[in-house]
Amino acid sequence: MADEVMELTDEMKAAIGKSGEPTTYEVTSLGIRTFCRAVGYEDGIYFDDEEAKKAGHKSIIAPPGYLGMPVWNPNGPARRADFFKSPFTRNLNGGTAVEPLEHVYAGDVLEAVTTLTSVEILPSKAYGQLMVRKTETAYKRQSDGKVVAKTRGTSLSY
Repeated sequence: MADEVMELTDEMKAAIGKSGEPTTYEVTSLGIRTFCRAVGYEDGIYFDDEEAKKAGHKSIIAPPGYLGMPVWNPNGPARRADFFKSPFTRNLNGGTAVEPLEHVYAGDVLEAVTTLTSVEILPSKAYGQLMVRKTETAYKRQSDGKVVAKTRGTSLSY
């Protein structure tokens, strides 16, 4: 593949703007506390309901960037949105930006939908060519329908 020049296929171009199936995320107090311990957050609003309520929140609050854990069923369908068959076999995370829009609390259930926003094949000195895919994921709280966060991700394939 190193000498072969790849170009965007019609299938790849047609996938831009398409969204994958929704994924359900559960935000639990255990998940929030574990995340906060792992990254070194010590503010009581992340650990104690009373501290969170004193600060004006309904329960312990998820820190920016923590949006729960996806509900996984080993017997259910695959959850990764593969918008098209990639000719590249190696994949890297090229970065993720999080845009918090609303507070997220323990007990929230979120529905996330990922949309492919762009795909390019670029020259690479190291790999010959590199595919760059960009996505946006919107996280909507099921209880009130509010979008609580958006993430923008870049994946690299070679």
